[in-house]
Amino acid sequence: MSARAISILGTLAAFASSGGLAVDTPGVACSLLISSEIEAVTGTKSGAGTPMDMNVPGGQGKQETVYVCLWPIAAQKAQVVVSMGRLPPGQNTQAIAKKNAGMDALRAKHYSEESRDFGSTTCSAMTPPASEKGGMNMTACTAGAKGRLVSVTFMSPTKKLSIDETKSLLDKAVGRIR
Repeated sequence: MSARAISILGTLAAFASSGGLAVDTPGVACSLLISSEIEAVTGTKSGAGTPMDMNVPGGQGKQETVYVCLWPIAAQKAQVVVSMGRLPPGQNTQAIAKKNAGMDALRAKHYSEESRDFGSTTCSAMTPPASEKGGMNMTACTAGAKGRLVSVTFMSPTKKLSIDETKSLLDKAVGRIR
């Protein structure tokens, strides 16, 4: 399984295990960033955001929705992913961000990890070992804001985004949540 798939599945698993998600409008995650913001951070043109909202198992046997948007960055074979859902009361954003199936799978593959916390925001940069064929660099930041769990992830086989660059995108996304 690719690092991209592991990361997306890990994000979805974290949202699902957090006990449910907010009810919002389809495609809402694509309204949290604009292409020019992504281009300013990545240094190259991005494609338009594509909504990929997904239903996942939620609490009490109900289906919940994870709001996801993908922005492709063809020149870097990269993408930016924004995910958003409800942050259940009493849940710790940092625990959800640090302990999920996607991050655990990368750790098991011996990716090196750099993590930093900014209050309730957690960011991690994962770098594949040289032995990992098809490995992806991944930087992700997750925050709790206005009752929502919001994550911005950058993935590329060649380029790395710093934690500060990824956090700047997260801050812009969080600033647009109503």
